[in-house]
Amino acid sequence: MKFFNNMSIENHMLHLNGHSVKDLAESYGTPLYVLDTDYIKTKCNELKQHFKHPSLETEILYASKAFSSKAMYELVNELGLSLDVVSGGELYTAKASNFPMDRVYMHGNNKSFAEIQMALDSGVHRIIVDNLMELEYLQSLNRPVDILIRINPGIEAHTHEYIQTANDDSKFGISFDSYDLSSAIDICQSSDTVTLHGFHCHIGSQIHEASSFEKTASVMLDQIKLLEHKYSLNITELNLGGGFGVYYSKDQPITDYGFLTDLLNQCSAYISKQNLKIKKMMIEPGRLLVANAGSTIYQVGFTKTTASGKNYVFVDGGMTDNIRPALYQAEYEACIGNKADLDNDKLYTIAGKCCESGDILIKDILLPQADQEDYLVIASTGAYGYSMASHYNRLPKPAVIMIENGQPKVAIKRETYQDLIQYDL
Repeated sequence: MKFFNNMSIENHMLHLNGHSVKDLAESYGTPLYVLDTDYIKTKCNELKQHFKHPSLETEILYASKAFSSKAMYELVNELGLSLDVVSGGELYTAKASNFPMDRVYMHGNNKSFAEIQMALDSGVHRIIVDNLMELEYLQSLNRPVDILIRINPGIEAHTHEYIQTANDDSKFGISFDSYDLSSAIDICQSSDTVTLHGFHCHIGSQIHEASSFEKTASVMLDQIKLLEHKYSLNITELNLGGGFGVYYSKDQPITDYGFLTDLLNQCSAYISKQNLKIKKMMIEPGRLLVANAGSTIYQVGFTKTTASGKNYVFVDGGMTDNIRPALYQAEYEACIGNKADLDNDKLYTIAGKCCESGDILIKDILLPQADQEDYLVIASTGAYGYSMASHYNRLPKPAVIMIENGQPKVAIKRETYQDLIQYDL
C-alpha cells in the first residue's frame, strides 16, 4: 500500500497523522473514515502554485460532491477556495457553515424550482445553466441572475463510462452546434435580468492524461471565438471543470499537476492572439484534494476459505460505505493496520457484510495472515466514500474524523440504530 503524507509505521502498527489505527478504532469505532486535514492543505497549496497566471485571474472551486460536510466547507473557506454545489442539500450545508455565498457556484442538470429559488435567495455567485428549459425558467422569474452555460464539448475522456460526462449523448450540458445553444444565447441577449458571463465544461472524472484537458481547453476557446464573432458576445469567464485523476493503485500513475501551468500558458496565448475577452479561468477539483487524504479503518470479522480455494476476509463495512468498487470496478490498496510491515504472503479477497455477492471491496490482494479483530485499512477513500454511503441492509453510516496537527476531531457523528428509524412512521 502506498503511504501518503502523514502515514507511518511504529511497532508493526500503522499510524495516521500521529495516531495508531488501533487507538483511532478503539476511540471512535469502526468502520471509520479518517481525513488528514494537513494533507488537504498541502494539496491545496500545491494546486494554487500551479494554477495561477500573471495575465489571467484564476479561481479554484472545491467540487463538494467528493465530500461535503460543515467541517469540510469551513476548511475550504479557510483555504480561500470557492465552492461548487449541486443540490439544495449541499447549498444548505454551505449556508450552515457560514460559507460566503459570493464564492458559491450552483450546478445541476435538473435543479428543482425550489433549489433555484433557494440559490437566488441565498445570493450565490453564479448559476451554471445545464439546458434550455432551465434558462427559460430563470428568465421567467424576472430576477437578476448571473450565469455560466454548461457546454458539452463532445470529448470522450479515457475513463470509466459511468464517469464520462462529455461524450455526444451525455446527460450534461448543451452542444456547441445545437439549436438549444443558439436559442439560449438569444434569450440572454434579449433579457434584462439574465447575464451570461461565460461557459463551463467538464469531461469526466479520474482523468490522468494532460492532453484531455488541453484538448478541452482548445475546443472551448475555438468555439468561444466563433460565438463571439457570430453573436457579439462578451464572454469573460471559462470554467474547465475538474476530474483530475489521483492515485488509487499501482496500475494508475501519479499525475504531475504542473501541467496546469502549461494549460494556463496555452490558454493565455490563444486569448491574446485571438483578442478574446476572457479574463478569468476556473477549475473544480474535488477528488484531487481529498481522495488521498482519506483512509477507512475496518475491523476484521470472520475469514473463510471456499471449496475452490478462495480466501475471504470479511470486514464490518462494505458497499454501504464504499460503493465505488461495486459501481464501477474501482481499485484500492490496503494493509492490515496492526501488521503493516509484515510479509504480504497470503492472497485474499476483502468482502463486506452486505447481503450482495457484489459487496467486494478489493479482489485478490496479498496481505499477512488475517485474524479476527485485526484492523484492515483501505487507503485513498477520502472522495466519494461518505458522500455516496447508503443505509442498505439498514447499516448505520460510519463516523468521519479529521486530524489536523495531530489533533483528531469528529466531523460527522456515527449513526445509531435510533437514527435509522427516526423518520419511520
